[in-house]
Amino acid sequence: MRGKKPLRGYLDRLRENLDTLDEQIESARKMSKKKGKDSNALQWAKTLRDLVELRNMTLANIKAHLLGRDESGAATEPPEYYTSNRNTNVMFERDFEAFLTPWTREDLKLECEDCGKESEEVSMRQFLHEYEADEHFDLCDRCYEKRIAKDTDESEEGSEASDPVPTLKESAEMQGEGNVNSTMSEAVTGLVENTIRAVTLEARSPLEMVKMLEDFKAHLVRTVYSHASGDNIEPGIALLDKEIERLQKEADRPRKGSGR
Repeated sequence: MRGKKPLRGYLDRLRENLDTLDEQIESARKMSKKKGKDSNALQWAKTLRDLVELRNMTLANIKAHLLGRDESGAATEPPEYYTSNRNTNVMFERDFEAFLTPWTREDLKLECEDCGKESEEVSMRQFLHEYEADEHFDLCDRCYEKRIAKDTDESEEGSEASDPVPTLKESAEMQGEGNVNSTMSEAVTGLVENTIRAVTLEARSPLEMVKMLEDFKAHLVRTVYSHASGDNIEPGIALLDKEIERLQKEADRPRKGSGR
């Protein structure tokens, strides 16, 4: 027993249905075994059969609720569900007993993973991440709001700390030369290296990175060709093409488990 006063929720009513069926089956079994002048014995036997079938159906639904269903729609069997435990039937019977044990209001409380408070206000909260696996935590409203505020602050700090990619003119000026044409090759190469570094730090997927670098290449060619010859930007373009080719190969590489 989880508590003295039943919650009378869905699970409690399901348990009561089974208890009632068991009582009816026991009564029908006694009546069906009566002999002599009782002409209703045969009818009681048919009733007993129907009650047993109804109980089997109810138990099958409970099993499916606990263990799920396979692709055919049939209830999953314990050995297929408790794959990491060799005592499969024992584990199923334990879960079945807990499933049908009367619930109380205390059973509806969950413990907050941050403050340790047990309350019905605690629920599982999902934190979505663009480039990382999503996270799930049981949190109360107050701790959930704290985590949201903390993630927002960290995100803003990360944006402020990111170094902007220098422009072509700035790259040329950093070379310490007054003649832009004579330092164009080094400036373009430096700009390409900084751009590749910035795109990589954003941790995008290979395909997204390829798209960004290809767009940058097209813009670079249009902009620089009006100020310099192809020879001056050729090293930077070659470096860019090499990185795009590497990322494309990485994107085309089959992932583990994709063939299942």
